[in-house]
Amino acid sequence: MAKARNVEPPAISEQQMEQYLELYSRHQRRLFLYINAMLPSPADADEVFQETNIVIWKKFDQFEIGTDFLAWAYRIAYFQVRDYRRRAWRRANCFTPEVLEQLADTVQEEEELLEDRRAALADCRKKLNEDDQQLLNQCYAPDARVEQVAQSLERKATSVYRSLRRIRQLLLDCIKKTVDAKA
Repeated sequence: MAKARNVEPPAISEQQMEQYLELYSRHQRRLFLYINAMLPSPADADEVFQETNIVIWKKFDQFEIGTDFLAWAYRIAYFQVRDYRRRAWRRANCFTPEVLEQLADTVQEEEELLEDRRAALADCRKKLNEDDQQLLNQCYAPDARVEQVAQSLERKATSVYRSLRRIRQLLLDCIKKTVDAKA
């Protein structure tokens, strides 16, 4: 886990601070997902995300208002991921710098589609019947196990797995339909 650091605020005006907060809050989720796509674990992504936030904050006075904040933040994140990977190179699951660059480019190119799919998933989940929603919530809760969920519902695990497969197919069909309709 990253060490807590004292981070001096950049020399910016109150108006710039408001702009920073608005831009950052609008894009923080996408920035995390970008970082997460290039790292092997959510813990690694969280650490790099925190480091990236510090760099973005320190360098915000260098950002040109009116330009693409997300592209600027992605570039900073890319370098933070690259530096993190360089520090962690001894681990077996690290990508080469070339693969990392290619992965970063692909994530950026596919980002709009991925965001559309995430939004569609949220809408499609709402369209499920209440029993299916509850089953998803139970099965995808932290540390949940299908066997335990099945036992609590007095069902066989194979029955719960079949239900999950059916629900996932419904969601997939709904997401495809929603995204295709938007295109």
